[in-house]
Amino acid sequence: MAEEDRKDTQQEPKEDEEVIVIEDEEETEPKGVEEHEGAPEEESEPKEKIVEEKPEEIKKKPKWIVYGIVAVVVIVTAAAFLLLHKKPAPKKPVKHVVHKAVKPKPKKKKVLPQAYNPIVDVHFINAIRLQEEGKYKKALEQLKKATFDLYISYYGIGYIYLKMGNVKKAKEYLFDKTKRYLLLAVHNNPNYVNGYVNLFRIYMAQKEYNKAKQMIKLLKDTQLDNKDVQLMKVYYNYVVDNDTSKLFEMLSEYPHSPLLLSLAGDYYLKQGNTQAALNYMRRALSYYPMGSVFYNTSLIETQNGNYRVAMNSIPKMYYMDMSKIPCKNFLAFFLLFRANKFNAANKFLSLNGDNSSECFDHFKIIPEVRSPLTIDSYSYRMDFNYILAAEILNMYLKPVNLLPNKATPQIKLGFLYQQLGLPEKSANEFEQAAHFSEAVLLSEYANKFYIQGDYRTALMYYKSALSKVPTNPLLVYNVAIMSLKNHDVDTANMLLTRLMNTYQQFPLPYLAMFIVKEVKGKHMDAIKYLNTFSQRVKSLDEEAQKKLKYLTIFSDYIIDRENFDKSRIKKLGDYEKKVFLLFEAALNQDIDYLFIQRDFERSMHLYWNPKSLVTLCNYFYENYHNDFLRRLMATMYLMNNEPNKAYEAMYDIKVYSAEDYYKLGVAYLLAGYPDIADNFFTKSILKGVNFYNSYVAKAIIQAEKGSLVGIKYYLKIILKKQQNLAWLNTDVYLTYKIVLK
Repeated sequence: MAEEDRKDTQQEPKEDEEVIVIEDEEETEPKGVEEHEGAPEEESEPKEKIVEEKPEEIKKKPKWIVYGIVAVVVIVTAAAFLLLHKKPAPKKPVKHVVHKAVKPKPKKKKVLPQAYNPIVDVHFINAIRLQEEGKYKKALEQLKKATFDLYISYYGIGYIYLKMGNVKKAKEYLFDKTKRYLLLAVHNNPNYVNGYVNLFRIYMAQKEYNKAKQMIKLLKDTQLDNKDVQLMKVYYNYVVDNDTSKLFEMLSEYPHSPLLLSLAGDYYLKQGNTQAALNYMRRALSYYPMGSVFYNTSLIETQNGNYRVAMNSIPKMYYMDMSKIPCKNFLAFFLLFRANKFNAANKFLSLNGDNSSECFDHFKIIPEVRSPLTIDSYSYRMDFNYILAAEILNMYLKPVNLLPNKATPQIKLGFLYQQLGLPEKSANEFEQAAHFSEAVLLSEYANKFYIQGDYRTALMYYKSALSKVPTNPLLVYNVAIMSLKNHDVDTANMLLTRLMNTYQQFPLPYLAMFIVKEVKGKHMDAIKYLNTFSQRVKSLDEEAQKKLKYLTIFSDYIIDRENFDKSRIKKLGDYEKKVFLLFEAALNQDIDYLFIQRDFERSMHLYWNPKSLVTLCNYFYENYHNDFLRRLMATMYLMNNEPNKAYEAMYDIKVYSAEDYYKLGVAYLLAGYPDIADNFFTKSILKGVNFYNSYVAKAIIQAEKGSLVGIKYYLKIILKKQQNLAWLNTDVYLTYKIVLK
């Protein structure tokens, strides 16, 4: 434990007592503890005196013999030895009281410092477990009770304080207390190589390069370990003098050195070769976890846009490394905020204090959009494929021909009234017959233009024919169908509704209404009309069903594709088979097939460009002017990084929703107009309760402007709204790229 935090239950010895150490030849080391370098023999002042008593003196002082033997046991078993201490060693030598005497050894055995072994002290194990569970305070209590290796204890305590956001305490334990401990350790045991190495590391971290150089000199003079000296020298020369002359030479000799690998990674990073830098750093981390290397790899992954990979290194960036803490905190904040982990992001942002903006300007924020839907997967809208299929069916539907002989009964009735001396009734019948005959002629003329693909002219003549006989259901249907082919959805919707209200058993209007609803984006309503069409056809006589068999195949395939009997397709003619294959490709989002069949599509008067889903969507946007397609196209443009087209597509919407204002804000922000965007986000907030995403967008604007105060203000609101589940459902989310300056 940290010695000043422990309670001492032992009585302190008197200052004038002499320390006597007598080793017992029968005493053995505890199992599981090896003798090797890693910890000092005692935590006492350098002037502490160690005297070995002779056997004759033991006879004169039997009481001191017992005390001396216990002291030997304490030294041999380092864990028990440390438990007897409460505070750092006093300035004057201290005597230990011994209670039991055993037969002494003739010679003193040299005891080497012991490295940390977590099996020895259960407090370390408990601390690690509690730390993983996030119980930092309890983990601290366990580490402060640990007694076996204070060097490791201090590191653990400092790391936990860092995770708790107490940077001051973390530095105190990671540097100050650790340094004092190591200085005492190497003073008591000049052969403690790891002590010099770790002191060198601390001095380098604190930029005390002269003291770091002194550690190299001490090791070199004593010739304890040439390898460590060489590595330290290469590290020192690289950091202080930017000297890389020996780096790769040493790396070829020690290819598994994490220090050399990390330096090589840093070298390539400075050269701009990020891939080589990443390779070396990953190799270094595979041998030893280093916080600075985790930070560098996270920066590279961030620059490459691999944000998830970069985020995985966040808790590791601080490991055994206190450099660039503010920069690490800001990187963690930006990565977590981008991933919508707002609570965690807020904690890291708070670590830098209210006024700290250090390292904030190192990161450049570039707004962008993301979506759970992708254009490349052709699944932007789950029902967009039905719109494609509906348009194919729309172009396939044919107007119904009027039969000229339908006027014959009226002509005969007119002659009958004439013979009966009823001239007025006779004239009325002849007039109706004439109007009908004229409507037939106009209808035939309209059909001529329909066959040529001139749907606009055909519609004009069908409307003229309808004006002659306004109540004729076939002409009403023809005008509705031709309006659809001219993309006049509103007129078609009105006429079809009129037909369904007047002639409920007439099946064709229900099929046409399916097309209307799909184009408007109301898929569930469209399917209801399709089911009604199927039921109406089944209620017709057998002859009428035969005339509509081609259409029922299309409708039945839409209703239940999984159980559809594909053998029915064989009954179709060659032209109908081609239409059905095109229809099937549209429903299955097979845009490649649509692209291959462009010539056939033109023969059906489908003048879309099936190169991509964007081009197909643009066809509907340009031809059907309704709010659903405006919103659809705006989102498509945003996903395709065309913000100017996106906000143009949003114009002329009848009633703007909170999401509409939000998308307009996103479009203007991406186009480079943050102030206009901010106004639209405000309108989105004022429009409805669920305005969560607009606050996120406002925070991103503040980050782009470099306003740390603004970010904290909106982040506070976001956390509050998040608790109240104030979400805005949208298919576009505003996020950002993180670019390093």
